[in-house]
Amino acid sequence: MMPDEAFDFQFHEESLSMLGLMQLFAKLEEQFVRGVCTGDWTDPKHPTDPRSQQVRAFEEDTDDFCVSGDGIETPETVDDILEHLDLIHQESLDILADITDEEFMNRRVEVPWGETGTIERLLVGMVEREIHHRSELYFALREFGVPVSEAIIFGP
Repeated sequence: MMPDEAFDFQFHEESLSMLGLMQLFAKLEEQFVRGVCTGDWTDPKHPTDPRSQQVRAFEEDTDDFCVSGDGIETPETVDDILEHLDLIHQESLDILADITDEEFMNRRVEVPWGETGTIERLLVGMVEREIHHRSELYFALREFGVPVSEAIIFGP
């Protein structure tokens, strides 16, 4: 639904661009699933700064850790973004496949910003955060003039 020319569109000067939102979806899943399930909070794109970026971002309630930085390749088309999202999602599914139901429901994990919870609860929190950002994308698409159905963004 998002045309390539909408990448830089922001519905407000303080909001993420549509490209930033799409990158955020991938980063949330990539880092959160790996972090919660394996304890590895290292950002592969910033390997020398394994945890402080995530800690700062969550303490300040920002999404800075999710947005591309210097030297990171930026997708050129919506198809590039969708291909990247599919790759990240498959990697997440592979990680989750190694977690037993018992571990998923009962293993307690500490996240970099100090909270602890079960894998299940923490991943539900990730989904809740993604839903918030999906609503931002929905609003940005509408503001850009793209006719969009809520069912496409949020599912049936």
